[in-house]
Amino acid sequence: MMTPQKEKELAPQMRLIARQYCDGAFNKIEYRRRRRELLQQCVEQDLEPVAATDEPVEELRQPAAVNVIRRDWMPYLMVGVTVVVLGVMGFLLISMI
Repeated sequence: MMTPQKEKELAPQMRLIARQYCDGAFNKIEYRRRRRELLQQCVEQDLEPVAATDEPVEELRQPAAVNVIRRDWMPYLMVGVTVVVLGVMGFLLISMI
């Protein structure tokens, strides 16, 4: 588990590894391996057993499947607007002649 003390210890190490990688001290694979080791230290959890709670667990119920076909109207709207714009442009072009 990440604590403020652990964060203060690991942050300089992470910066040092990044600086060394930028300076060319080691390749990308080694950098990723070292960074992964530090990140694993950040997310390590205590392995103490968690006390079981006596609260009942509520089951998640999924809504009944409804056979409704939903349609996305935006493409149809855009095609309609395009046709109208082309029609207006054609009308203005013909009226200039």
